Order: sequence, then structure tokens, then C-alpha cells
Amino acid sequence: MKEKFQISSPCSQDWENMEQVSDGKFCDECKKKVWDFDHLPETEIDAVLESNTSICAKKTYLKPTFSSVFLALTLTSSIYVNAQTENNKSTTENVYQKEITIKGKLVSSRNAKLAAGEISLVTLDRLYSAKADENGNFTLSFPEKVLTEHNIVRIDYTTIDSNNKEVTDFKSSILKTNELLGKQNFEIEREYITIGAVYISDHQPPDYYFLDGKKVGKRKFEKIKAEHLEYKYLAFYDEVIVKKLSKKSFIENLYLLYSK
Repeated sequence: MKEKFQISSPCSQDWENMEQVSDGKFCDECKKKVWDFDHLPETEIDAVLESNTSICAKKTYLKPTFSSVFLALTLTSSIYVNAQTENNKSTTENVYQKEITIKGKLVSSRNAKLAAGEISLVTLDRLYSAKADENGNFTLSFPEKVLTEHNIVRIDYTTIDSNNKEVTDFKSSILKTNELLGKQNFEIEREYITIGAVYISDHQPPDYYFLDGKKVGKRKFEKIKAEHLEYKYLAFYDEVIVKKLSKKSFIENLYLLYSK
């Protein structure tokens, strides 16, 4: 059984202010590399753990609970329209019907300049995506039938920091239907980054691999992924999102491929 890594004592260093290096960043405080485990494939993480006795890493998690406001939102109508009013100069018009179109904006809470952005509604068998323009505006369409109690939204983005360097990352969120349809601004930065020394434990749930919604073995998944570079590949490591998407209670990481 594959060993599981954990970060038992997170440090307070700011990931955004660290210098970018290959597969991670460099921490000036402890003078060592901090591996970015959010963007490394499972096989590469295993290799890092096997060849290093002491490492620091970064892993992003979501809070395992939802706010009372979040849970209280319910779908009360078959048609939902958030139109412009005199007091609400929103550029967003959300229409809930058989084909749903959301017009919104990707925004940076740190006022970072957006170089590129893409927002996706994630399901196991298909990805519904839309690219944002230079101002962060996007138009995302998807069929009503794909909406669930908890909808997974992923934002892939590249920003330009104060030193004129490009920073590429992604953010995943869980939104109820009314919250998804009612949002105007979608913040791109993630809020639950954990950085610290890595230790190994013995027990770990299995990873799951899906191709267009069909569960496949790891070896077949990796083979298809290598042979079809045009396929869209997503990996999810956060416990809450992984369980909501897979509908499995005992699962570690979730890897998805989309051929269309």
C-alpha cells in the first residue's frame, strides 16, 4: 500500500512571496525548497518522498464544513434570473432553464493582474469550460441536468505579480446551485494553503481514476494520458471535493481525463 504524506505542523510563511523554482518555491526563512504537491503527479510525489528524508511541501485544502448561510441556500424556482437593476450595475445575468448560461468575472482579492483564466463546472464524465477575457469576464454554459446538490467549480489562472512574474495556479470550490447561479464575481486565489515539513504515515485510502466518467485502473489511465496529450487532465486532492465528485467515502486522490 502506498504511503501517505501529511503536514502535521504548518508554518506561517507566505507561499505567494516565495521565489519560484522548479516544482515548487524557495523559502528564504529556512533556506530550502518547498515542493508544490498540488501540481505534481502521484508518481513524482512518490519519487520525491522516496529520495528525500526531510522535505517541506505545500498542499491546499478546503474547509471540511460549510457555513450556515451556504447550507441554507435552496433552489426554489425552475427559472432564476439575476438581471441588471438601477441599483445593481451587475454585468452578470444568470438564467436557470434547460440550458444555463452564467456571465461572470474572475477577480483577484490581491488585485493581481490576470494574464489568463478559465472556469469549469466539473462532473465525472464531462467538463464544461469557458475562458475569461483580459478583464476576467467569461460566459459559461452547461445543461441544467448536470447540476447537483454540491457543484464543483474549478478556476485555472495565471496572474502577474508585483515583480512582473507570472504565477500559474488553480482553485476549486463547492457551490450550491443558487450560490453558483447568483455569483457575479469568482475569486481566483485559494485560501487554505498549508506549508510545512512532511511526514509519512502507513495507512492511505485508494486513489480513483476516471476517463469520461468511467472508472479505470491506474496503469490504463497513465497510458491513455501519455498517448493523448490533447485530453483534458484534472487532479483533485482536497478531501471534500474528492468525496463529493466520486461519491466515495474512502478515497484519497481523484484523477480525471476528458476526451471531449
